[in-house]
Amino acid sequence: MISSPFSTRRPAIRGLDIHVGAVIVLGMVVIASSLHAIITNPPPLNALLLAALGVVAGACAVKIPGLSVLVSASDTFFIASAMLAGPGAAMVAMALDSNLLQRRRKSGIGIRRLLFNATAPPLSLWAGTKVFQYLGGHAYATGASSETTTVIVPLVALTVVYFGLNSGLTAQAIALDTRMPLLTVWRRLWPLAVNYVAAASAAFCFVIVMRSAGALAACAVAPLVVVLHLTLRSILGRLADAEEHVQKIDRLYLSTIETLATAIEAKDGVTSDHIRRVQKFALGLAKALGITDELTIKAIKAAALLHDTGKLAVPEHILNKPGKLTPAEFEQMKLHVDVGADILSSIDFPYPVVPIVRAHHENWDGSGYPRGLKVDEIPIGARILSVVDCYDALTSDRPYRPALSDAEAMKIVLERRGKMYDPEVVDTFVRVYKEIAAEVMEPVAHQDALSKIGRAISAPAPGATAPATPLTEIRADAPDDMLAIVSLSRVVGGDATFGDAAALATAHLSRILPETTCAFFVHDGASDRLVARHATGEHAAALRGMTVVMGERLSGWVAACRQTITNSDAALDLFDRNIKLGNALSTPLMDGDRMVGVFTAYAAAPQAFTEDQSRVVEMMAPHLGRILGAALRSEQRSREHHEPRVATGTRDLRVVFSR
Repeated sequence: MISSPFSTRRPAIRGLDIHVGAVIVLGMVVIASSLHAIITNPPPLNALLLAALGVVAGACAVKIPGLSVLVSASDTFFIASAMLAGPGAAMVAMALDSNLLQRRRKSGIGIRRLLFNATAPPLSLWAGTKVFQYLGGHAYATGASSETTTVIVPLVALTVVYFGLNSGLTAQAIALDTRMPLLTVWRRLWPLAVNYVAAASAAFCFVIVMRSAGALAACAVAPLVVVLHLTLRSILGRLADAEEHVQKIDRLYLSTIETLATAIEAKDGVTSDHIRRVQKFALGLAKALGITDELTIKAIKAAALLHDTGKLAVPEHILNKPGKLTPAEFEQMKLHVDVGADILSSIDFPYPVVPIVRAHHENWDGSGYPRGLKVDEIPIGARILSVVDCYDALTSDRPYRPALSDAEAMKIVLERRGKMYDPEVVDTFVRVYKEIAAEVMEPVAHQDALSKIGRAISAPAPGATAPATPLTEIRADAPDDMLAIVSLSRVVGGDATFGDAAALATAHLSRILPETTCAFFVHDGASDRLVARHATGEHAAALRGMTVVMGERLSGWVAACRQTITNSDAALDLFDRNIKLGNALSTPLMDGDRMVGVFTAYAAAPQAFTEDQSRVVEMMAPHLGRILGAALRSEQRSREHHEPRVATGTRDLRVVFSR
């Protein structure tokens, strides 16, 4: 007997409700009819005994590996009872047996599934028994005929109808619930036909013995049923062990994939947890598209994690550049697709991961890379991955722009429909993305750990120091302001406050970077954030006190990666400040190997900063870092000794460096 495993966690599906409801109603009608027949015309004692033995055997049911399906030797007794006295006693006992099977399950049982499993098998046996009687099989079973051969064809028909109807009703319920093709589900149940054939054969032996020698003689056949059941239990136990081993290997495979993906993700710290969100979106979209092939699903699951493997070969200054890539840089970035596919080709995946990774930047109209594939030449997994990867990238903060809203991102995806992306995939994603997003947005336990990994990768090695630019390497025609800052870094003795030092620095930097708003961000080690301690320029008031998480926005990325960025989008820092500025120049400030903070200048004009300005500021940064670091240490000492500090003032400091 097959017990349906359809889920009760999903919202009700109309087709499933109709199917299950029809089976329950028909089953209850025939069960009620059989119960009435038992009361008005009691069956022979041997038929009742066999039905009772079927209930007992049902308590020893075993689970089919890979399926939430229970089978037992009870069918032998139910079929024998039906052959001897019709379906009445067998159907009532089978309904009771189905409910007992449900009680053995560990998870909660919904009333709908319980009623389905209590009515589908009896309904199937009732239909099979009616065919058996129509073909004349009951004549031998009841003693009206002495020819054994007269029961063989009817019994075969009973077995075929019973198995076909029971497995078909169950497969239809599972298919409607999981949206898998009916034939695919039904084929997975076909191996159970062996159990039905064996049960019918044993029932045939029971009937022959009981007809010839009476009910007690049937005890001689009982060991055969016990051996059959134990053999089935042993075989299924071995299959369960084999399946468990395969699942362990599969989990190990996936764990290895996730470890590699985590390392890649950590290098690209600005996309923390991006690949796992992409994976969940891709799997949800594949399900919505009706993809049920297990190998394809596993390939999408792995490819979503590994699609950016090739970025290991892309320099970090290109990978994380806050700004538009140059044509040469973009060509180098495009190489990550083939590089990643080639790396993964060395792994003998049991499912097609490499074709998805190699094609996830191909476009529907053939304008993509690296092969220029189009339409159905692109694997369906790659078509899914390209859409969800784009959507998640658009709705995440990136070095070159802040995150877009869901509506803005979806508008861009729709604009690319039929050009870059498969129209069917886009339409399905638009329809289901909110449903999938509810699961995708669940917090991930490893996010903090990945952040620490990313920070460790981007940080310099212990003991490493930021290279300072000696005076001998500064151009002879360098601005006097730069030389003044360098001199100040050598003579400041710790009497200046941070405000004094920053004010003096910006007084000179403002001449190097005219018409800009400048801010000095100080690294707060306790909160791992940058705080704007000093700002000058038109929008200084809006910047003072601003905080930026390390690794986020423009200034946070510069601090985490310790790289200077020129002409990046100012909105990366200021999108929530209601300040309309175009570009930014940002450089890290180091005091030896200690992160002091970041200096960032904002300008209204696009491409406002020249290469010379960027080079001069970057050369001055180590000296600024020492000046500001000394001022911060002086403030710390003052706080520790509770000494009042009086700002010396910019004028006094000018006297110091001019001596």
